[in-house]
Amino acid sequence: MTTTEEELQSFNVATAVAYVGYDLSERNLVVRGSPVEELITAWSHQGTKNAYGSASAATIINNIRADLLPAVHDAVTARQLTSVYIPADQLINAIPVLYKVVNDRAPVVFHVAINSTDLSPVLAVRQTGVTLLPSHGVQDTHYTAILSHLIALRTRLPVVHFYDTLSQDTRQYAKIRLVDYKRLGQVLPNQAELVEKYRSGNGLEEVDSISEQLEASSLYINRSATIEPQQIANTVSIFLHKELPTSLLPQTKSFEYTGPADATDVIVVLAIASPNLEKAALENGRTGVVRVRVYRPWSDNEFLAALPKSVRRIAVLDTSFDIIATAACGPLFLDVAASFHSATWNHGVPTIREGRVHLVPAEGYATEVVQAAIAELAKDEHGPFEVGTAAPADSTAPKVNGKNGSSIDPESTPEGPYIKMLHQLFGDRATVANVATESTLWGNNAGPDAPEANAEFGFGQHLVQSQRRQRFINEVASIVKDPVQSDIPLPDTLRPILQKWLQYLDDPAKSTQFGREAADILASPEVWCRHPSLTRLHQDSAYFTTPSRWLIAGDHLAYDVGNSGVHHLISSRENINMLVLDTQPHSTRTSDQRRKKDIGLYAMQYGNVYVASVAVNASYAQVLRALMEADAYPGPAVILAYAPHIEKPRKGSSLPLEALKETKLAVDSGFWPLYRWNPTNDDQPFALDSAKIKKELQDFLDRENHLAYLVNTKAQLDPYITESAETELSKGVEKEITASYNALLASLNTAPLLILYGSDGGNGETVAKRLAGEAKQRGLRPRVSPADAVAVEDWVKEPSVVFVISTAGQGEFPGNARETWKQLNNATALAELDPSRTKVAVLALGDRLYWPLPEDKHYFAKPGKDLDAKLASLGFAKLVELGTGDDQDPDGLWTGVNNFRSALWSALGVDNVEVVLESSAPSDDAIKEASNYLRGTIAEGLADTSTGALAELDTKLLKFHGSYQQDDRDIRDARLRAGLELAYSFMVRMRLPGGVVTPEQWISVDDISEKFANSTIKITTRQTFQFHGIVKGKLKPSMKEMNRHLMDTIAACGDVNRNVLCSPNEYSSEINAAVLKLADDWSRHMLPHSNGYAEIFLDKTLISSTTGLTEEHEPIYGKTFLPRKFKTAIAVPPNNDVDIFANDLGYIAIVENERIVGYNVTVGGGMGMTHNNKKTYPRLADVICFCAPEEAIKIGELVVTIQRDFGDRTNRKHARLKYTIDDRGIEWFKEELGRRLGKPLQAPRPFKFTTNTDRFGWIKESNGLYAYTFHVLGGRIADTPKQPMRKQFRELAEYLLQNKAKYPSTHFRLTANQHMLLTHVPPTQKAVLEQLFKELFTSSEKKTLLHLNSMACVALPTCALAMAESERYLPLLLQHIDGLLHRHGLENEPIVMRMTGCPNSCARPQIAEIAFIGKAPGTYNMYLGGGFDGNRLNKCYRESVGEKEIIAELDVLFERFAKDRIIGERFGDWCVRAGIVKATREGKDFHD
Repeated sequence: MTTTEEELQSFNVATAVAYVGYDLSERNLVVRGSPVEELITAWSHQGTKNAYGSASAATIINNIRADLLPAVHDAVTARQLTSVYIPADQLINAIPVLYKVVNDRAPVVFHVAINSTDLSPVLAVRQTGVTLLPSHGVQDTHYTAILSHLIALRTRLPVVHFYDTLSQDTRQYAKIRLVDYKRLGQVLPNQAELVEKYRSGNGLEEVDSISEQLEASSLYINRSATIEPQQIANTVSIFLHKELPTSLLPQTKSFEYTGPADATDVIVVLAIASPNLEKAALENGRTGVVRVRVYRPWSDNEFLAALPKSVRRIAVLDTSFDIIATAACGPLFLDVAASFHSATWNHGVPTIREGRVHLVPAEGYATEVVQAAIAELAKDEHGPFEVGTAAPADSTAPKVNGKNGSSIDPESTPEGPYIKMLHQLFGDRATVANVATESTLWGNNAGPDAPEANAEFGFGQHLVQSQRRQRFINEVASIVKDPVQSDIPLPDTLRPILQKWLQYLDDPAKSTQFGREAADILASPEVWCRHPSLTRLHQDSAYFTTPSRWLIAGDHLAYDVGNSGVHHLISSRENINMLVLDTQPHSTRTSDQRRKKDIGLYAMQYGNVYVASVAVNASYAQVLRALMEADAYPGPAVILAYAPHIEKPRKGSSLPLEALKETKLAVDSGFWPLYRWNPTNDDQPFALDSAKIKKELQDFLDRENHLAYLVNTKAQLDPYITESAETELSKGVEKEITASYNALLASLNTAPLLILYGSDGGNGETVAKRLAGEAKQRGLRPRVSPADAVAVEDWVKEPSVVFVISTAGQGEFPGNARETWKQLNNATALAELDPSRTKVAVLALGDRLYWPLPEDKHYFAKPGKDLDAKLASLGFAKLVELGTGDDQDPDGLWTGVNNFRSALWSALGVDNVEVVLESSAPSDDAIKEASNYLRGTIAEGLADTSTGALAELDTKLLKFHGSYQQDDRDIRDARLRAGLELAYSFMVRMRLPGGVVTPEQWISVDDISEKFANSTIKITTRQTFQFHGIVKGKLKPSMKEMNRHLMDTIAACGDVNRNVLCSPNEYSSEINAAVLKLADDWSRHMLPHSNGYAEIFLDKTLISSTTGLTEEHEPIYGKTFLPRKFKTAIAVPPNNDVDIFANDLGYIAIVENERIVGYNVTVGGGMGMTHNNKKTYPRLADVICFCAPEEAIKIGELVVTIQRDFGDRTNRKHARLKYTIDDRGIEWFKEELGRRLGKPLQAPRPFKFTTNTDRFGWIKESNGLYAYTFHVLGGRIADTPKQPMRKQFRELAEYLLQNKAKYPSTHFRLTANQHMLLTHVPPTQKAVLEQLFKELFTSSEKKTLLHLNSMACVALPTCALAMAESERYLPLLLQHIDGLLHRHGLENEPIVMRMTGCPNSCARPQIAEIAFIGKAPGTYNMYLGGGFDGNRLNKCYRESVGEKEIIAELDVLFERFAKDRIIGERFGDWCVRAGIVKATREGKDFHD
């Protein structure tokens, strides 16, 4: 069979398979992931004809379980020659298809691409009745592919052709000889006849004229008869040896032997192995190789005939490790061994060993691997051996069969956090039985159809491991039996340990304890070599530990609960846990999702199954509790875990943030309730861990016999928790209907006016409500609502509709108007609407300078303008022309609003009505003055259970008590669309002067976060704690809990002196104590005198008078308190770690001879501003004087009273002390202070700051004690799969409390940079704590200094002012920036970087060397050039940049800085020196 160069063509292995499969098939079924997918689909799309002269159809199989069987059935029914192309890791899912095709006697060819060195998925189908043909290399694969189709026609049975795609020589292109299909009919005269017989459905009853030797044993018998493998083998053998012309294909045998005729050693291997095997064996001289080309049907006689009669040792090389792990031996080894028992061999049975080969994918059977196998074979030993660089230990313990998740990156996949938590909770005890090769759980893309996702697969793995452990237990029991009757030489120390272990073999802790002791003794060769039983114990010592067995699968199981394996597991009563992951985002679900079954509900109906529904992004603690309860439950457990997979994040977001938002939507809507069902709790099996519950689940609970319990459970639920989303929605609708009806009765004779607004920041809503108030005075009947709360088909029935639309982001609609805009662009939805009956008017609000670049001018008021144009195009008549309100006008947006008002009232015919225009709300000073010293109606509002919110005016007063009302902006739009109240909650900030917290208080703080808040703790930039997510019903109890532990929230917010910052300068204990005392004294001195806090939140007795008002006064603040917030800080040079110049008032300690001689006083600092409003700006404080320690409080009080008396009370954006000073001059301020002090001010003393960062690690204090600083990114202390930080700090606090005698004064200190110290550590305990830190804080990730010096405010989703993400986005951005720093060698450069979601600047970004201030979702202004010591403001470098631009800009800047900097130069200083930005000399030129 000679070939010329012209006849050769370059193919790789995928092309070689596709070429044959397409040409010899009429139907091509391509399973997603097959390497031939692109070729087959392209040829089919182009209409390329096959060898039979017709175009071959191609179908992509996305879901192998759901789609492959119907597709194959259609092809077989149509009698089409069919090829199936499938990755090996999905072949197990095709087993039902293989059985069906065998039964149908259809010549379907399965071309299987081997994508793993483990052949278990292919060999697992060996007993289905198919023919199995392996191949390796491009030419061999081409030939074998043709053989597969020819054999399939002759046996009328499916053929599985599996070929290597991993080795380098198979992926590369090689010149091969192609077979001319036109010659098939010439050299195989019966070929066309066989094809025609199959197409016509004939032939099975005929005798095969080709193989006369088979006669009555012909394979062509009635299809109901039993198919004998030997008959198939004979048919294949006759075809290969006698019918197949060598002119078409090279001579092929079922078993090919290569090597000496007198070889004593023989290696048996499947033909998928590379030719390196034969080459290395021939070099050995005495070793031969049998290459198995037809693995099924297996012919014992042909195999034995292929062996040299001189063979004495056989090594069967196998890579099917998953099968070996469960069956002890590989299938090829069993076939070889069985041949010597089932056939005649008269030359002495050789020693047969199994060689388990660990291959490097790209290298295959490398020479060193083959040589190692030959060397093992020559040892003349018994039992299996292992070769290859990845060979594991000899033990067959659980870790071989499943992965425990220790290497999982929780960020890589949606499922990763759950796997990480299994590892954290159960360590080596955890085995994931159904994750044995590849799965999405491990970062690959096998998908839900991978065999490892099968519940049956994992359940079978579990049963095997359970049986093995039981055998292990039995062996231990037999070993420790009566020593008189036992012949096992057991060490005296081992017997009692094994007896103890048998007593506690199912106890996780004690079985591990005694098991380790036993394993340590057995590890000695002197022990395990004494007896084979001890050897087995040593090899399988991992079975000493009580396993925590888990199956992990996707929500595809929910489509057929009864047949997916779920039913078998939950009805088995086996002690196994199943984690079912639902990865489909809630927002992408459609009506067809209803065919999915609720696995949790299905399992609960069995009664003896533990069930939980969890979501790690909703409640980490609940997931932990559910996992631990499932592990402890003595029976089957099912945990439904929500893990939404996000394909692509929306603009301004990221994958983790989108997953978090999807989880919130699912839980908040009641679609994914959080609950636990534990049958061991006879009294209360059901626990609801979220506020909502699905109707189906509620119906089930109502049917349960535990009705009395459930009634109690409902009674115990907090009253603000609604039972179901349906109930809440219906109540809301009923309430709205009632209100509308009452309003209708009251105003039958007035004209209606519907005012719809779109507003994120509140301006649009304010304007809309003010228009409504005026409309009512003019005799109209106004109704005000967010635009999305009224459907388009409803408002088009109104005669007059006014839209007030603010601008969000880059010309985007606000969140509560986006749905309206979508509906107006939906042609189908608008088809039946009649615009002729409605007149409309649009008022568009914006800021023309918010996007200052010329190319961005069109963003100004864009959504309002777009809406006006759209309404006009739809045929709506205009009441008035488009109005615009511009923040840059002389009166702000009200200039345009007033012009629009006049035109609107004229168009409605009510312009002649006299009205009294009032402000939309009383001024803040008026609210404070009328509040009865900050009481307002807060107490009454807290008692009102009809809403989760407080009255608007009370929310302003609530700030003085340390709390802000917020709502969850992640789910705001969804709730508005559903007609539900916003998800209101409260932020609570503690007052902790200097950030001091005892271990007892820390435990209380942790309890509060879990019991009342969202299970996280936030360290703020004000050196205190913040709690988020506290609902109204828990607000008062949380503050009571703080009070019980000597903590409070008084004056943590509001127009008062807020929490006092104090440098945790642990170098000098004496100085630290002095400044900390000043911080506490100043904080107490400036507390409001009102008893309102105690009355409202602590239930203290009211102080009454005959007038009914309290007899109180505020000697410093007065009834109206301060114009705006007031911040104080105390710093100790050289560390400016409190950013002293960013505060209204500051004290800089002047130290001489190791003691404080006084303080330099600073005034007028503040960072808040408004984008593109040059009247607002950040300002650094001025150093105005020096004062003695005893004068500090007095001078501070006078500074406060000056601001009280002269601060701007008409414009809150201009009300901070910094504007008071700039309006009147710093010299005026100093004179006024001196006048009130009664003496001239002393000149400031010299001082020098060097840094405004924290000092991490250990610090030795002057009194010999130590302090340790922990890094807390973004100040957020939370439990995550990557690091359970809250749990770690809790355990540290508990340890300190339990060992208080050793740590008498040790306590925690928060820093103003959002980190934390452990201070006053005795030197004798330093080493002990170091070891404890290693055990508790397991993260070993080394961070760049920029990473350590970064800060972020909370921003979204709770802050009402946030324009972009901050705290949630910072870690993601840092990953990119850290990479840049490493690239340019700057990882050890201490650069300060800060991020905020808005220009109010809680994280003080304007004094950072690099800063990002949010402007819109995913968009930030980028600032550079701040001083490293906090004494210089930065400057805007780039406006409106996203992540891509940020990374690109920093990459260039870091490269320049690394090359151009001088020794010791800081990045911010370099930015100014290099001319990147101009230096900002004072606040007024910040925007220049």
